Amino acid sequence: MPVKLIVALVLLALATVMQVMHITGGNYTIPNYVNLALKLFLVVGLVRGSEGARSLAVVVGVLNILVGMLAVFTVGALITHLPLVVQLQLITPLVFGAYLLWCMSQEDVKAWLYRRAFAGVAESE
Repeated sequence: MPVKLIVALVLLALATVMQVMHITGGNYTIPNYVNLALKLFLVVGLVRGSEGARSLAVVVGVLNILVGMLAVFTVGALITHLPLVVQLQLITPLVFGAYLLWCMSQEDVKAWLYRRAFAGVAESE
């Protein structure tokens, strides 16, 4: 497994744990459960080598970039007056989305996912 994919999986697993903590904190809403289900699908799908999971990861990357840009543009010039922790929280989706897009477009990641998905087909012939 390429190291860049391992990093992406660790970040996705961390996001999944954070989502579980968010839900157990009393936020029992349907969007939170859908978000958790999508994150679990991404982690499990990428480990299994699913091309559908890779495609969904690209969509998630684009959405994270849009959310990050929206958050930064919402506060605008006031971002420099915010505490560093808040600045990092606003920029994190942008950085994660860019990393996820970059990772999923790398040839070694695509090749590994392809080999992982079709390993059983090659062995049966």
